[in-house]
Amino acid sequence: MGVFAITGDLGSGKTTILNLLREKGAKVFNCDEVVHSYYKDKKSLVYKKIITFFPSVKENDRICRKKLSQIVFSSKEKLTQLEEIVHPVIIEDLKKWIKKAKKNRIYIAEVPLLFEKNLFHLFKEVILVYAKREALIGRLRKKLNLSQREIKKRLSLYLPIRKKIKKADFIVNNSFSLLRLKKEVDSLWEWLKEENRYGEGKGKK
Repeated sequence: MGVFAITGDLGSGKTTILNLLREKGAKVFNCDEVVHSYYKDKKSLVYKKIITFFPSVKENDRICRKKLSQIVFSSKEKLTQLEEIVHPVIIEDLKKWIKKAKKNRIYIAEVPLLFEKNLFHLFKEVILVYAKREALIGRLRKKLNLSQREIKKRLSLYLPIRKKIKKADFIVNNSFSLLRLKKEVDSLWEWLKEENRYGEGKGKK
C-alpha cells in the first residue's frame, strides 16, 4: 500500500495532475475541495468559526471565497487565524482517509501546505509540482485576476520552492504545455507503481 502526497506552489497545477492520476486509477484526496465543502455547510464548525471571525465574507448563507482570500492575504495574522480554524479539521479528515487506504492501490493526497505544516511524515513519498515563476504568475493573473505584485505577495507567504525541491522525492515540471505535462504524468505514474510495489519510502525528511 502506498499513500503519496502531491504539493507545490499556488498555480503550479497540482489539481490538474491529481485529476490525471485519478483517471489512471489512483484514489485521491484534495484538501482544497474538502475545505470548500465546509465553506458551504452551515452546520460545520469551520463555517461557524469563519463567519464569527470574518463576518463580511458571508454571502447568501455561503462563504465568499474571493472575499475571504482578499482579507487573509492582506495580513499574515489573518492568514494564520484562518489556518488555525481550517487545518486541524482537514488534517483529521486526511488522517481518517489514510487509515482507510487498502493494499495494492495507489492513494494520493493533494496537500498545498505539506512542508509548511510538517505533514510529510504521514506519507510514503512526496511529489512536488514545479512551474517556472513566469508561468505561475501568468496562470494566477488569469485565474484570480490579480496584479503581479499581489501574486508575488501571496507566493512570498509560503516556503520558497527551492527548499521544497530539496525535500521532494519526485518532481513534475509543469512549466509548459498540457501535452508535455501528460507525458510527465505518465512517467510519474510508472514511478508510483514501482514505488508502491517495491519502494520503502523515505517517510520522514
